[in-house]
Amino acid sequence: MASRGFFYARLEDRDWNFLEKLAGDPPFDGSVIRANYLAEHPPEDRRHGQQHDRLTETLEKKRWPWALDPHTAPHAHPRAHEWTTPQARNCTLAQAIPLPWSLESLTDPESQGELIDRSVALQESAGTLAAPYIEVDRRDPRSIHVNTQLITATAERAGDQRVLAYLQALPGSLRSGTAAEAARRFIEAGAETIFIRIRGFDSAKLDLLVDYLELVELIVLDGGRAVADSAGYFGTVAVAAGADAMTGGARYFRTIPGTLLSRPPEPPQEDSEDDDEKGGGPPLLYELPGLLERVSPREEPAAPDGEPVLIRAHNFRELRQMSRLAAKEGLRFAETLRTIGSPQAMLWARALDQRAERRRAS
Repeated sequence: MASRGFFYARLEDRDWNFLEKLAGDPPFDGSVIRANYLAEHPPEDRRHGQQHDRLTETLEKKRWPWALDPHTAPHAHPRAHEWTTPQARNCTLAQAIPLPWSLESLTDPESQGELIDRSVALQESAGTLAAPYIEVDRRDPRSIHVNTQLITATAERAGDQRVLAYLQALPGSLRSGTAAEAARRFIEAGAETIFIRIRGFDSAKLDLLVDYLELVELIVLDGGRAVADSAGYFGTVAVAAGADAMTGGARYFRTIPGTLLSRPPEPPQEDSEDDDEKGGGPPLLYELPGLLERVSPREEPAAPDGEPVLIRAHNFRELRQMSRLAAKEGLRFAETLRTIGSPQAMLWARALDQRAERRRAS
């Protein structure tokens, strides 16, 4: 296995069906599952009463590694008690502390202990142990303190499991240095791997790209592993700059939503059992090999015709391949980006060139 340049698949809640159809080795190095995907289905869901941990069960049967995204940042939204979906509300983590979460409730020893107990129990069969988290707020340093407390408490229970931390913040926290300070504190608290989650990240702004890459390098210099989480194709650029891995989905999880928590649709939208085959949700696109671009399968002769499982597997393999290439080339990945030649790829090449110049100067 590669020493760097990993790709972790962000799985959808019904992807157990996709996983069961895969043969041979997985098209990814590991997978990330949101905690609310493991919650019991509410009565209004037609899946109510069905097994709710089929994702992890399928992965464990195949002996494929997985990690949890506690996905707890939205619980601190001031309207969380109204807008949290029934499925997410059923999550054992969401039920640990009354919604909406506050900094005061998270620092209460009894409440914090209950949250950590539930988090550890949810990840017993995982090789990693992720700490629950809230969004880092540059206007309130207590947000960093609360996160470090949760990481410390998680690390104390980790044993042989690798400790994961999720650093979620707004772009302003990159520019202000707040994200960098949080990363240092997270590593000091016991985090070994940090998933970088920048809400509303715009990968078309050069200054923001450079700030992101500086954060990656800081985490590495401080002895941690950085993961570009749901950063789209820019994840490959982060890997080239030193990140250990990138994450993404075959269809969803290409960006971090700009809103912390959205008002649920009225009436609730009903998903199909297999969105790929029955038309629900956004279309499943096909990754063009080596080009950091997706198109409709109908536009690409090489795409499997009417085979969503094969397209999903192809997408994961292609993202993994590009992550491997970025890790191998390092900052020279800028040349690959220039060969691709799209306006966005050319901008990303400039960001890598700036990092190369900075390293030479130091």
